[in-house]
Amino acid sequence: MMTLHKNKLTLLAISIAAGIASAGQVSAQELEVIEVKAQKRAQAQQDIPVAVSVLGENALERLDVKNFDDVTRVSPSLTVEHGGEPQVNTIRMRGVGTAAYSIAVESSVAVVVDEVPLMMAAQAFNNLSDIQQVEVLRGPQGTLFGKNASAGVVNVLTKAASSDFEGRIELGATSDNERKGQIMLSGPMSDDVNYRINGYYKDREGYITNLTTGSKLNGEESYGVRGKLQWYASDNLDATLIYDVSHQTGSNVPVWVETGNGVAGEGEIASEDNLTVRRDTDNEYETDQTLAVAKFNYLLSDSLVLTSVSSFQQFEQVSVSDEDLTDVPLEEAFPPFLLGRFDPLGLGGPQVVQDAYIDAEAFTQEIRLTGTPSESLEFILGLFYSDQSVFRDFDRKPLLFVLNKWEAEAESTSTALFGQGSVEIASDTFIDVGLRLNHEKISVDFTDYYGNGFALNPTEPVRYQGDDSQNAVTGKVSLRHFLQNGTMVYGAVSTGYKGQAYDVASGFTQYDADSPVGEETSVSYEIGIKGFTDSRNFSYDIVAFLTNFDDYQAQGARTDENGTPIFALNNVGELQTKGIEAEFSYQATDALRIDASVAYTRATIESFVNAPCYGGQTEDTGCMVGAGPGGLNVQDLSGNDLNNSPDLKYNLAMYWEQPADSFDFSWFAQANYQWQDDVSFDLYGDPLNKQDAYGIGNLGFGIVDNQDKYKITVFANNLFDEHYSMGYSNFEERFQGETALSKRWSRGALRYVGVNVSYQF
Repeated sequence: MMTLHKNKLTLLAISIAAGIASAGQVSAQELEVIEVKAQKRAQAQQDIPVAVSVLGENALERLDVKNFDDVTRVSPSLTVEHGGEPQVNTIRMRGVGTAAYSIAVESSVAVVVDEVPLMMAAQAFNNLSDIQQVEVLRGPQGTLFGKNASAGVVNVLTKAASSDFEGRIELGATSDNERKGQIMLSGPMSDDVNYRINGYYKDREGYITNLTTGSKLNGEESYGVRGKLQWYASDNLDATLIYDVSHQTGSNVPVWVETGNGVAGEGEIASEDNLTVRRDTDNEYETDQTLAVAKFNYLLSDSLVLTSVSSFQQFEQVSVSDEDLTDVPLEEAFPPFLLGRFDPLGLGGPQVVQDAYIDAEAFTQEIRLTGTPSESLEFILGLFYSDQSVFRDFDRKPLLFVLNKWEAEAESTSTALFGQGSVEIASDTFIDVGLRLNHEKISVDFTDYYGNGFALNPTEPVRYQGDDSQNAVTGKVSLRHFLQNGTMVYGAVSTGYKGQAYDVASGFTQYDADSPVGEETSVSYEIGIKGFTDSRNFSYDIVAFLTNFDDYQAQGARTDENGTPIFALNNVGELQTKGIEAEFSYQATDALRIDASVAYTRATIESFVNAPCYGGQTEDTGCMVGAGPGGLNVQDLSGNDLNNSPDLKYNLAMYWEQPADSFDFSWFAQANYQWQDDVSFDLYGDPLNKQDAYGIGNLGFGIVDNQDKYKITVFANNLFDEHYSMGYSNFEERFQGETALSKRWSRGALRYVGVNVSYQF
């Protein structure tokens, strides 16, 4: 297995070796100094005590980063999980993230776009179009970014409007039937106002065939427009207005990889390579997003800037899914004596279908004062306010054991005072101190339309309401020192906080409304070194970290107010994640650049004593029958590895560009390879829900004219056609004990080739 892995990596390197050799022995260029806004102001990446991976404009184009999943190819500490719809997607940093159904639970990893924190992780899974930079901030970032950044932040910055007219048109097509295009125009409207407008459209046919309906599933259609105005009102005042709207339609349906008698339908051949399903209802989702931002900068003096950032955002999602995973009518799937029991009301309908609607809105306001009184002192002080509301309408029918109809609204308001300062305490030695005071109010309003009768004997709808409030403090202290060659060494301690939340899901009761899930907190320790060699053609960034999480929010066992045993979201215990991360860039010659990043992470569950047993788990494999609250079957996961956290993950990328003799264009080639260790997708340790180690190689080559106007790229993704999984599910209990194992595909798990053509004017 290791030999094959090495052979593939060697093949990828050889694929551009001929071009590299032809570059000749020319002198290497210096690497550029990258500015980041990881601390809410422009600073050199090598000068700040933050573990941050950066994808600048050139890197985004070189690596063909077009969506959020692509960012994981170049930041090995970042992983994502996909569910059947964007609302249940999960973002993880250093192994830690939040996987919860509830609309009232925030992610442990915040996503920020143009200085605005997004309400829900689902909003991130859209096209990355016309992006200036993506910054992946690893570890707790609560001091500057707030209460849902206990594990990290992904900071996205879109491109600014230009003072000179420019435009770009890009078209692309792939072998898996994707057609896409985008257009950008930017320039001056007057002496004081510049504009930028960008639009994109993408349509990709699905690669999963529904044998019942003939539809192609797991495809996507998306489009969006972003407009930006930048007004320079005076020498002291400037303003930026942004309006961004987007739409996405898609699906993500699991397929059978192993089944028993009667589970797979006609024509479905269960295997790891299966690309067919039988459903009488196509799984689909549709999302609409709006983001409006108004930002003002006022220069109070040469060293003092007052900034205001106001935003409004809205996210809507409609989804439908076939929950029984077949196209078999009820009367065929169940014996008559069971059919009457499962459908006592005679609701009928051939299948179990789930419909859901989400409508979320938020307003945020941030005011901050940034000062640099001297080279040895700088500070930032700010106020932050947010008011958000998430509504969900849920309907699942018709079988009793999955029947639910409810609607709920969860609201939260957050007010914070934050500040961070840096002072030189000795020659080239600085101390950074930050603090955030946060106050949050939350409320919930839940209506169960089947009341206490729960469909068997339905009553009038029952309404459950609750509210609560909480104060929290987060902070950071770091010490950094610059060596004579400019290399920085640093140590930092930071804390994170993710607020208390309601477990808004099926089965919600007044007890849940009165007892929100407690807050999740983290404490992180880091030591690092970052800098350049004397020739400045090689950069390095190495950090060792240890982070402890208390009261991790996950599904665990407890009893309600009546002593009834339930599995629900609660504070299950303690986690620890530790490891080493390293990033290197090498400008080997004028023509060749090499980038590498690696993360070794050990994410473990320190304490989780009442975890649910996974489906089919026995006493021999650790299930303690009847030992949990109220007699539930539980297991002790203390000491186990955290799910979806590879111990080792690395990325390699090479880019070569060489002018063509006697022609007005250059040849270029690009290659990247991502490898990760085996992972378990299941928090509870189901041995069937695992993915072996795998590597993905991507390759591209093309030509670009010497004025950077015309560019043609031909590329191959997943060059070695590695069929990995994004997660397995065991449904044997739903099929009366018959083997029923499914998996979720990713588009990236199938090889495809394509071409991109762009024209810049």
